[in-house]
Amino acid sequence: MRYVTLDEAKPNMMLAYRVYDSFGHILVNNDTMLTEQSISKLKEYGLDGVYITDSLSDDICIEPVITPELRNEGLECVREGNIEKCQEISKEIVKQILNNDMLSLDLTDLRTYDDYTYAHSINVAVLCCIIAFGMKMGEKDMEQVVTAAVLHDLGKLEIPDEILNKPGRLTKEEYEVMKTHSTISYELIKDRWDVSAQVKAAVLYHHENVDGSGYPSGLTGEELTILTKILHVADVYDALTAKRPYKEPYSPFEACEYLMGACGIMFEKSVVESLMKYVPLYPKGTLVTLSNNNEAIIYENIGIHNLRPIVRLMTGELLDLSLPETYNITILRKSDDKFDPIASEDERRKMLGTPQKKYRIMVVDDMASNLHAMREMLKNLYDVVPLKDGYKAISQIKDHVWPDLIIMDIDMPKLNGIDTARIINEFTGGKIPVLYVTALCDKQTVMMCHSMKAAGYIVKPYNPVFVKSEIRRILRGRSDTE
Repeated sequence: MRYVTLDEAKPNMMLAYRVYDSFGHILVNNDTMLTEQSISKLKEYGLDGVYITDSLSDDICIEPVITPELRNEGLECVREGNIEKCQEISKEIVKQILNNDMLSLDLTDLRTYDDYTYAHSINVAVLCCIIAFGMKMGEKDMEQVVTAAVLHDLGKLEIPDEILNKPGRLTKEEYEVMKTHSTISYELIKDRWDVSAQVKAAVLYHHENVDGSGYPSGLTGEELTILTKILHVADVYDALTAKRPYKEPYSPFEACEYLMGACGIMFEKSVVESLMKYVPLYPKGTLVTLSNNNEAIIYENIGIHNLRPIVRLMTGELLDLSLPETYNITILRKSDDKFDPIASEDERRKMLGTPQKKYRIMVVDDMASNLHAMREMLKNLYDVVPLKDGYKAISQIKDHVWPDLIIMDIDMPKLNGIDTARIINEFTGGKIPVLYVTALCDKQTVMMCHSMKAAGYIVKPYNPVFVKSEIRRILRGRSDTE
């Protein structure tokens, strides 16, 4: 079987996996020929793609790590807010995963927009269980973190749909409402004797970052339990790879790049590394383009083949990219221009009759190589203004149009980034957000950024996916990780 997007799906393709709606009802059954009508129906439900089987892929077997029946039971108990049933489902998820001989998250989740919160909770539960397994936790601890995952977003059921699924930028007030969901989830379970303190803490603090920049309490890594750190990583990974009304999905490769780029800032590195043992960067059955312009289907990707998979060409020939003779062939990454925050609001702006704006970003760094790298990374998305020191940045802002964002290196010899930003904030009233760049990720640097009310910070060497994601988060007022 292989995965095709609904834009690539054609009538008479044979569906390999049945597709459900948010109530567990079958939308289209497996072993059914797709039609124009069924493809349109699935698009209306917000699905991104489906699994089909054909002569090229009939020997590619992709099994879910939990049964569809258990997944649907999980969706139902989350939707109903049935906490006792959620705990039972959590134990069953652990049991099935421990009995699974092959822990590989190949199967792309086929979910609709309207079941996002429910499907997300079950997906995060599976991810948490696999991370805990990779960290050699015992069965009881696995049950605890899975229970926290199933319960962690119950509070989102109290968030109005017009905020939860808003296609464009959230207002400051709307974002504050969105951030209450973890506290609401906690309130629903805080007085229950049958829910452990570990589970309650993980639910309440699953949006805390290890550097103290998260919410609701700004706790740092040493104040967070390992269960909370696992839930945070799993939650963000699944949110990144989900299609939402306000964003396109990240590929598994891009999501893992984001997680690695945010280690020490948002996430505990050991937790991210455990997840990456079992997350294929190129899931089986997905179509890719090779650097020699051939299209291919991922055939195998375990172990050494996670980075250099075995692929099947459209001629039927298998090609092992891990062999020396194929080292010159790579998998081309898809363009991430789709992540432009301007494009995400095209329709809204057309309706309002307002012209599109290309965001202006000032990059301040004393190293020419860093300026070049950042400019090359961003030039197709933004109007980039590179400057080599803080004095030039101050002069530029005084004499020209203000940028929408400043990316500021902290360690500059003439005038460091903190002092530069302080001077800029004095005459702009702090109206220009600053994203700091640092070679260090120690507590002193973090506290310095917090004291300056930084919009965020990134650590050298630059991770393109994380850098672009942080810029999008700041410019559009909402995160891909929600």
